[in-house]
Amino acid sequence: MTSNRFSIRQSDIDSSSVFIHGDEHHHLSNVARIRPKEKVWLFDEQGTRYLARVEEVTKAGTRLTILEKEGTTEPGVKITLAQAIIKSKRMNIILQQATELGASMIIPVITARTVVRIEGKAEKKLERWEKIVREAAKQCKCPFFPSILPPVSLKSLIEERQETLKLVLSENRGKYLRDILVRSSGSGREKEKPPSSVIILVGPEGGWTDEEEKTILSHGYEAVSLGKQILRAETAALSGLAMVSHFWNL
Repeated sequence: MTSNRFSIRQSDIDSSSVFIHGDEHHHLSNVARIRPKEKVWLFDEQGTRYLARVEEVTKAGTRLTILEKEGTTEPGVKITLAQAIIKSKRMNIILQQATELGASMIIPVITARTVVRIEGKAEKKLERWEKIVREAAKQCKCPFFPSILPPVSLKSLIEERQETLKLVLSENRGKYLRDILVRSSGSGREKEKPPSSVIILVGPEGGWTDEEEKTILSHGYEAVSLGKQILRAETAALSGLAMVSHFWNL
């Protein structure tokens, strides 16, 4: 059985036919050197896997026929990482490792202290970010890759998101995140059921302004702490995500 895996989106599927182009087509045809009649595995952003046969390889793309479909691999708790946009190298690390840690969705957020300017660059950045999570999912054989929404303002984010549990990482206040997680990992009468979905909101390099933090908390977010040390933005994001994923999605 083939071990080659290529990422697609559900929107790429037309009945039982799939057409792959761009980076995935390049990898399939020029790197893996897959030829017509060979079989490959495809996976989409929802965790569904497809066994497909290559029908035609051209310069424009690869056409395949789906032979089998395996059910969606749903995480127990859907985790959304809402990350204030930080400098490219560190943002890329977050995207890559958040994929490995099982984030279902990643939302880039524009805050008062966001130093990266994306005016006129949002579309290209989004394409780059999507490429990073797809490659990360392939490399670590994740069953799905997180969807990435276009960048949004902090105001829009906190007014629109409807996750069951809303957490904001804070340097100044809040319960330890471990204590919230332990409540649903013990046994007996004190054990609480994990939420169906959670959003973890993480600030930029300079942290939240006082006004931002007050506004966030007024919209139903619970402040949580990762400890006494001040962590870099990418360290905080990945530490928080790893803890939630470990306790609720193993």
